[in-house]
Amino acid sequence: MEEQNFSRVARNRQKSNRILNILIGVVFVLIIVTAVGIFTGGDDQAADSGREAGTEQTEGGSGPDGGNAAAGDGGEDTEQSGDREKASEEEAAGSESGGEEAQESDQPGKVIRTPSDEGIVEETIVDTSWKPIGTEQSGDHVSVYEKGHIDWQEKVRAMSYATGIPESDMIVWYLKNGGGPQKSIGTVSTGDKSEKYNVHLEWVDGEGWMPVRLDKLNTLEGAY
Repeated sequence: MEEQNFSRVARNRQKSNRILNILIGVVFVLIIVTAVGIFTGGDDQAADSGREAGTEQTEGGSGPDGGNAAAGDGGEDTEQSGDREKASEEEAAGSESGGEEAQESDQPGKVIRTPSDEGIVEETIVDTSWKPIGTEQSGDHVSVYEKGHIDWQEKVRAMSYATGIPESDMIVWYLKNGGGPQKSIGTVSTGDKSEKYNVHLEWVDGEGWMPVRLDKLNTLEGAY
C-alpha cells in the first residue's frame, strides 16, 4: 500500500516537472523572440532614421544651415552668372552702338531735295555735308567778279564741287552777287546743257567759298 502511494507521488512529481520544464521552455522562447524583435526593430528604426537624414541632406544641400543655405548659394551663383551675361550683352551692345556711330560719322551728310513751284527750277537741293573748299586768299576778303581772278576761280571750283560737274566740262553762264558782300550765285551747266544749276555760295572767313543751296533748272532761259 505504501509502495503504491510512493509510486503515485513519484509520477505526479515527474508530471509536474515536465510541465514546469515545458513552461520554462515556453518562457525562454518568448524571451528570445521578444529580444530578437527588440533588436531587429531598433536596427530598422535606425536605418529608417539614417535614410531620412540622408534624404534631408540630399534635398537640403551641404550648407551650414541646411537646404536654405545651399539654395541661397546656388541662387547667388545663378544671379552672378546672369549679371555677367547681362554685362557681356550690354558691352557687346555698346560696342555695336559705338561701331554704328562711327560708321554714321563717316557717311556723307543728309541730302534734302525740295520740289519747286518756280517755272525754271525743278527742285532745290541742300547737302548737309557741304564744306568750304579752302582758299589761297588772306586778309580781309572782297568778292570779285572778274574772270581769271583768284576769287573768281575759287567760286568756279566751289560750283564744280557742289554740282559734281568737272571744271573742264562746266560752262559758267553767269556769276553775280547773291544778296550780300560775301554771297554769290552762279548759273552753270554741262557742256551739252543736259544738267543746269543755279549755285548759291557763301564765304567763310579763312576757309573759302561754301555751297549752301543748289537749284536744279529746267531751262537756262530766265535763270540769270
